[in-house]
Amino acid sequence: MPKRRRKGAARLSCAECRRLKLRCDRAVPCSSCVKRGCSAICPDGSLTTGQGNRFVLASTQELHEKISELANRVRSLEDALRADHAQLTSEPHPLLNDDLLKIKAPLQREVPTFRSPPSNQTKDEEGGPEVVDAFGSLSISLSGRTKYFGHSANSWYFLQNETSGDCADSENDDPLTLLQEILPAQILNRAASFPIAEIPPSIELQPIQLRDLLWYLPAVEQASQLRAIYYRHAAWMYNPVSSDAIDEIFRTLYDPSVAHLTTHDPVVSHGLSILFMILAIGSLMDTSHSPYNLEAEKYHQLARAALFQHAFIREPTVNAVQALFLMTFYLFLSDRHGTDAGARWAIMGIATKVAQSVHRDSARLKLIDTAEVQRRRELFWELYTYDSWQCLTFGRPPSFSLAHVDCKMPFPGSTDDENSYHAWKHAFTSECMNLLHDQAFSAKTPSYATVLQLDRKMRAFPVPPVLQVAGFGSSDPRANSYPETVMLMLQRHVVLAIREANLLYLHRSFFARAINDHPKDPLGSPYGTSVIAAYRSAGSLVALMRNLHTQLKDPSERIWFLWTHMFSCSIVLGSIVTRCPSLSLAPSALVQLDSACELFAKAAHGFRAAKVLDIMLRLQQKAHTSLEQWRRGLALQREPGAAGEEDELTVLGGQTRLVKKEPISPTIIDRSPHSHNPVVPLPLSPAAEARLGPGVLDYLTSFGHQNGGGHPHGQHHHQSFSEAVDMSPLSAPGYPSLMPPSAYGGGEGAYGSMQDSNGMMGNGHGMQHQQQNGTFGPGFPQYFPVFDYGSGEAGGAHGMAGVDGGLGMDEGMGVDGRRGSTGSPEAMTWNDFVNVVAMN
Repeated sequence: MPKRRRKGAARLSCAECRRLKLRCDRAVPCSSCVKRGCSAICPDGSLTTGQGNRFVLASTQELHEKISELANRVRSLEDALRADHAQLTSEPHPLLNDDLLKIKAPLQREVPTFRSPPSNQTKDEEGGPEVVDAFGSLSISLSGRTKYFGHSANSWYFLQNETSGDCADSENDDPLTLLQEILPAQILNRAASFPIAEIPPSIELQPIQLRDLLWYLPAVEQASQLRAIYYRHAAWMYNPVSSDAIDEIFRTLYDPSVAHLTTHDPVVSHGLSILFMILAIGSLMDTSHSPYNLEAEKYHQLARAALFQHAFIREPTVNAVQALFLMTFYLFLSDRHGTDAGARWAIMGIATKVAQSVHRDSARLKLIDTAEVQRRRELFWELYTYDSWQCLTFGRPPSFSLAHVDCKMPFPGSTDDENSYHAWKHAFTSECMNLLHDQAFSAKTPSYATVLQLDRKMRAFPVPPVLQVAGFGSSDPRANSYPETVMLMLQRHVVLAIREANLLYLHRSFFARAINDHPKDPLGSPYGTSVIAAYRSAGSLVALMRNLHTQLKDPSERIWFLWTHMFSCSIVLGSIVTRCPSLSLAPSALVQLDSACELFAKAAHGFRAAKVLDIMLRLQQKAHTSLEQWRRGLALQREPGAAGEEDELTVLGGQTRLVKKEPISPTIIDRSPHSHNPVVPLPLSPAAEARLGPGVLDYLTSFGHQNGGGHPHGQHHHQSFSEAVDMSPLSAPGYPSLMPPSAYGGGEGAYGSMQDSNGMMGNGHGMQHQQQNGTFGPGFPQYFPVFDYGSGEAGGAHGMAGVDGGLGMDEGMGVDGRRGSTGSPEAMTWNDFVNVVAMN
């Protein structure tokens, strides 16, 4: 604070004139400050030199802190207004339009990256306590071929870097060999020749006449049936081509006069490629035919031949981009082993590059009609969503940056049955997954504060009632309130699955750190919150898949990619039991692991996942042994095992190493298909609360305010939080003695007739249901269902129309003010953790 001038003393030159050694007329403000445009700071304020010889206010740090505080306050008020307004109407509030949402954005949102940090600062970052080594899995063969999956990738793909494609059965799985007897070599050669440039006429690649391709179109009735199957069983997830556009292509190509057209017209050949891809996906998802049938691959090759007639890269069309998207989607659905991931990744990359221009909103071009504008909007946001979701699966960076996008969403705030899912997925991807890619799965490991903030944002993201699975969590246990079409049923389950999968991979590395550093009491570690979150999401995905498989058995078994997440879930659930058998979550985790293995065994034959099933069953056997030995007071005997066994499960963490495989065939059990929600024990005793790590208690209590109708078996009352129920990780009274899988005998009765040490009878699900209703006595913790839907009351609620990416926090700061780097070998990561948890 400047000194007060003594009364009667002569006024000195102002501070700015003294700093610049200028003559000051001692007026307030002085003429020098007026001429220099800084009269507001005269006589006591001064300017200081900033970057690039710019002059800024001396108190800039305090001003920036105040601006940040006000921005956070504005964000909180916006979220509250959005949540309150959403209860009254689906229309966005006028104060929440895009322009007003940008007011709180800072002038410079990104820190310049061209400056290298000081060496001592880098050293501090790499040695920070929050660092988790999560590089991913890189495979380099002797010939130089490489394959990389990032740390957020599905464990299914980590398996590839170790098995070199041996996940599939030994039987011939190459459809191209069989197609040589169906399609002529001319078409197959064209389908295999990607046109970087125009292809000159040659003996090997003669131009294909349009009538040669049209000859393979099925009858109108069969084509209409396959088109209907496509929209019912496939387009519910991604729909880059509207039904109106398909109808137009259908009418054009089935017109008798179309044979006189020429394939030199790209519009015709690209439209034909789209139609063939619709038929290919429809054949693939036709439950009346065998899965992954040859007919689907035939249409796929015909679509490639039609598209590759021209060098579409030079002059791309919207139809060409749509055809490429559908080819990628087809490979996504048909790649049951995951071995063709590189092909669909490359084709999708080409599609995103060829599609440049659709990311800009074409409504500004007055010459484009409304239908074409809508078509381009739908295409871009389907591309953006698919790319984002696949990047999460592979652990790779996305192709789009929203900073360069102004294309409006095609269905903003839509709540109708047909478009509500697409509106939700576009908004969720842009508002949540965009931040997830940039802040959680980038080259820098996020601080734990960032992880928890992203967790809250995703959980708070609201889901419209029409997309909520009835009876799950806070959803309404309604009956016939909404149509029960196959499309809506699949969409409802995927909405919950994509959120839980994001949360699982977000917390996975920190979960591994907590389990490794604090095996006796992981909930007491600094990352105890991630233990609860990973367990909760893993159990949710298992129960979700059981519910979907019960309702839609045949369609669900064609969606192999949802089953791959159960592989990652099994590792999380199994590791809780094998590494922390004394933890009170362990018996419940074992029930969920049993459920996952039993359910996966029913569907594994459909996509030939015997290799993965063997790994899951081996982990299940080890989990039963671990818990049984702990109950007997014995330390877990770490069997030496064969070298192949250890290396085989190492792949789940993405290690780059040579493996030796020794297949095993444990007994597969069977049991009731009824779905049950996974559970987390609450309430806690005061003693148990004291043992929890920072933030774990707040995280647990955030789930305690759900509606009572969330359980599929009816409502049950929760105990008050003050009731003393010991949840010590060293004691779990009341749990029945779980038998290892080998004791079940493989039959329904054998599995359903387990008798615990206290003489209680019940099958695996019945035991869980008893646990949930507290029938094991007063010493047993009550449970609550873990499914919930965001209410929009927390930070991150959205209006389904705008994109507001601010988190209201310093992205680079952690609990201790430092940010981790992926290059540090200090911590045990998910990759290393899996090696230890499943092998020892």
